[in-house]
Amino acid sequence: MVMLTKFLVVVVVLGGSGQGLGAGRAAKDQLHTVLAKRDIVPTADQFLRRAAAAAIVVGDYVYIDGGEVSWLQDGRTGPHDHPSYTVNDTLSLPLSQSWDTTSAPFQTTPKSAPLLNRQAIWRDPENTGFYIWGGATAYSASPPPAGIWTFITDGAGGGSWGKEDTRGSAGVALENMVRATDGAWAQSKDVGYYIGGKATKSTDARVIGNDAMIPLSGLTAFNMTSGELTNSSTAGLSLYGTLVGGAAEFVPFGGSGLLLFLGGSYAPVVTSTTQWATVDFDSLTLYDPSRRMWHSQQTTGDRPSKRERFCVVGVQGPNNTYEIFMYGGITTADYKTSGDVYILSLPGFVFFKAAPSSSSTKRAEHACVLAGNRQMLSVGGIDVDLPFPEIFFDPDPWKNGLGVLDLTALSWGTRYDATARPYESPEVVRQWYASGGLASVKWTSDTVRGLFAQAAPPGTTSGPTKPPTDDRPSTGTADPQDPGSGGSSPSNNNNARLVGGVVGGSLGGLIVLGFIVWWLWRRHKKPNDAPRTREEHPGSPNATSTSSRRFLSRMLSPHSPASRRTISPDRMSSPSVIRSPSWRGRRLRRSNGRGSILETDLEAISSQ
Repeated sequence: MVMLTKFLVVVVVLGGSGQGLGAGRAAKDQLHTVLAKRDIVPTADQFLRRAAAAAIVVGDYVYIDGGEVSWLQDGRTGPHDHPSYTVNDTLSLPLSQSWDTTSAPFQTTPKSAPLLNRQAIWRDPENTGFYIWGGATAYSASPPPAGIWTFITDGAGGGSWGKEDTRGSAGVALENMVRATDGAWAQSKDVGYYIGGKATKSTDARVIGNDAMIPLSGLTAFNMTSGELTNSSTAGLSLYGTLVGGAAEFVPFGGSGLLLFLGGSYAPVVTSTTQWATVDFDSLTLYDPSRRMWHSQQTTGDRPSKRERFCVVGVQGPNNTYEIFMYGGITTADYKTSGDVYILSLPGFVFFKAAPSSSSTKRAEHACVLAGNRQMLSVGGIDVDLPFPEIFFDPDPWKNGLGVLDLTALSWGTRYDATARPYESPEVVRQWYASGGLASVKWTSDTVRGLFAQAAPPGTTSGPTKPPTDDRPSTGTADPQDPGSGGSSPSNNNNARLVGGVVGGSLGGLIVLGFIVWWLWRRHKKPNDAPRTREEHPGSPNATSTSSRRFLSRMLSPHSPASRRTISPDRMSSPSVIRSPSWRGRRLRRSNGRGSILETDLEAISSQ
């Protein structure tokens, strides 16, 4: 019998080498530090690759933050064991004027916040700045304490960084939360959402072991107006409530908006390399934040193969549709880089694949934003088909790593057009609705059908300022954290109403690193459901891999002899409230919820 009393649990996993987007050695840390003190904005001719950056539109600018970049220095590439360097500036590009990607007019603002890869980024409700949440350090750099950083724009492409100050606060400070990376994130106008992700040595110093990787469950919601930070259960998201490498989009349906999840992988919170399962696109998981209800809906059309690390952009159609554009990523069946573009149109839940284009390029670890009226701007990306370090030495086919996709014509180009015509759904989408495709949708329940018969009020979702589960039927799964949520009543809305709306207009503690404690094995309940698919994850020791695959799979999956026992959400607890000094005078609070990611004491928990 082992007694655990008032201590912080730290997960120890042995073996492996480096973390982050590089497999660099400690011997290069000093060089990395020196270079990080210089501006790293290579010219178009010097530029090689950009990866793992975040991008967002605020006002008349798109801001690019974080990630790594490689470039030619005196005509030569960087060291083989350190081919890229973290970006120490926040970049911006204007959207009020047209420009070509070969001569993109970057502006730079020195960054005083931590230099991180794969951050979540949320626009503030006033459209005057953005927040950064999560992320991982590169190479062997030590991760900073968890925190919310904010960039306040100056209206001219620049701005300044600030940090939430939790010093002297009562209860558990924000800095004691576990930083995650590779989660799915999205936002409404007022609330930023972060779902799942993983904790590693590069995200939190309390994780020990170079290849340690802990999938995280829980949905973190940050109300940017009130300052309230909450965490709720993700039991309805996947078999284990975890998601790594997927994407989320906040779509304007259901009265107050819905979260829709795409792609990625999932595994138990305590896992081994053989316990990964990948998410298909045959049905999609939805979450209604206003009712705390989980739903699923099957899809039709030309569905994407299973994939991770793609980018998504959502845009409101003029006829009550909402299109989500997916670009690139890594296909999990063969671990190849994709250059495909897929369109998911709602409320039809139908996928379309854009025709192949010689101007498109395959890439992963990139970011995308809706720029101007009807263009998607792709930022950065690498080709993981190449071995490491060639993934950073291979010149990007696109100058400055920028690509522009006309979302209506589905054509790639090199010019951002500030005067582009307003967005219209692509022709193939318009034809599908015009031919009565919506009437063929097989809804999983009246509840889901009802959600997509009602659009969210204007201003509920947050977009750029320029443009306007499984297959079993379900009536919705209530979030058990909310005892009053219950199941939604079946809606009286029907397909005819949907058709009228869409076609009529023309004819989207610590999670506890924790609490990793030894519970009696007999108390562990075997899940009733099985994953839709269980396949060997590309990061598993038995998977065929090049050096590039091994390099990237370390970021995706665990390489450890860790216990295969799982910690279910109901084994997790947390303090009910965090009280801290506020950013801009606000008080940051954290209401009680399962799947907590807050540090807390463990009181007399025993196990064999």
